[in-house]
Amino acid sequence: MAACDDDFSLLDDPQNPNSAPPSTATASPYQINPYEHDSDPFDSDPNSLSTKRLTDRDDIHSGTSKRTRLPSSASAGDYRKDREEWSDTAISCLLEVYSEKFLQLNRGNLRGRDWEEVAAMVSERCENQSKSVEQCKNKVDNLKKRYKLERHRLSNGGVLTSHWPWFKQMEQIVGNSIAAKPAVEEEKTSGVGGVSYSTRQTKRLGTIVNSPGSQINSMKLKPSNNLRWRRVVLKISGAALAGSVPNNIEPKVAMLIAREVSIACHVGVEVAIVVGGRNFFCGDAWVEQTGLDRCTAYQIGMMATVMNSVLLQSALEKLGVQTRVQSAFSMPEVAEPYSRQRAIRHLEKGRVVIFGGIGAGTGNPLFSTDTAAALRASEIHADAVLKGTNMEGVYVCDARNNSIAAEHISFRELASRGASPMVMMAVTFCEENGIPVGIFNLHEPGNISRALCGERIGTLIDQTGPVT
Repeated sequence: MAACDDDFSLLDDPQNPNSAPPSTATASPYQINPYEHDSDPFDSDPNSLSTKRLTDRDDIHSGTSKRTRLPSSASAGDYRKDREEWSDTAISCLLEVYSEKFLQLNRGNLRGRDWEEVAAMVSERCENQSKSVEQCKNKVDNLKKRYKLERHRLSNGGVLTSHWPWFKQMEQIVGNSIAAKPAVEEEKTSGVGGVSYSTRQTKRLGTIVNSPGSQINSMKLKPSNNLRWRRVVLKISGAALAGSVPNNIEPKVAMLIAREVSIACHVGVEVAIVVGGRNFFCGDAWVEQTGLDRCTAYQIGMMATVMNSVLLQSALEKLGVQTRVQSAFSMPEVAEPYSRQRAIRHLEKGRVVIFGGIGAGTGNPLFSTDTAAALRASEIHADAVLKGTNMEGVYVCDARNNSIAAEHISFRELASRGASPMVMMAVTFCEENGIPVGIFNLHEPGNISRALCGERIGTLIDQTGPVT
């Protein structure tokens, strides 16, 4: 039996050379020195594989591509450049040209050719500044946004007037596109079993802003409860417009009428105006002196009434009252074609509608402005016809030097007198349609607004008046 040493040789036994020497480690063991500072404990070598993988993962997570931002100085430079490109003079020219084109298109949107004309006209008026179509479009859009912010500030901040220099011009452009209906309640609740369900509002409706510094009638104002008449036709005599200036229109009289009408519109009265043209041309006097054909002479008077209408429209819009001129004559650059439905719609939106007068109001040259006023009053369902003249009303003794005017008479009484400040054809038309008539002196400050609001000014003529 062999000894166990033959199979299992002892280590380091010199007598047994078959045993292999023990292997020794050639590499030095890793030693940790707790007092040595590690400069990069997290292995942040940018060239390492793990760092690249993390970087790629971050790029994928953040959105595929790296975006470079412009420094703040560059954006500030672009802003200053935009400010330099549009000076106050250039903005004024842009708004003037845009407003003219806007009105020529009957308040419609501008197309490509229209914008090219706007840019060309702006560049022509601003000699040192050339504007492109894109620049004009962007500037108009920015002005519209600024206008909406200004309106919001006026409505929520309790501020009466705006100090933004372009507010009134933008009001004439943007103010008409705002919905005339008042704001609807955002939530309507219906109780079913004690639970309220709210309906989602699908449209954003405009709110009413009553700002005397802005357009007064950009929206339909809520009528006052104590108004006697809701819709009135105001007949303005051409002779009253002349004042002390012959064959012309007195600026003071025009501004007086505009101020009084704006006051009535502000309280909710819908005003339509019929203007005469005797201050420029009187067809009857011309026929008597020259024997000219009556139709030709009256057609000249029609154009005179349109002149007065445009002048009065300018005075009203200067005070912030939106005004439309309608004429039976085809004058698209000056006035809208007459449309009964459109006229009623303008009045419902709170705008003032001016009918040209003689033939321009009725479409026939042989009718007077009084007849035109009576006809338009019946067509638009007006509550009254008020005529402003140089007289205090219907005089008792039919004498101009007699200052006593009747306060209330009937249509029959007026017809029996024979002579009256109003054409009898118009009086008869109003009587048949049950429309009361008021005659007063428009030169007295406050008379127009008081008469439009229903106060007893001058002489009232209706079917219930006393008969003497």
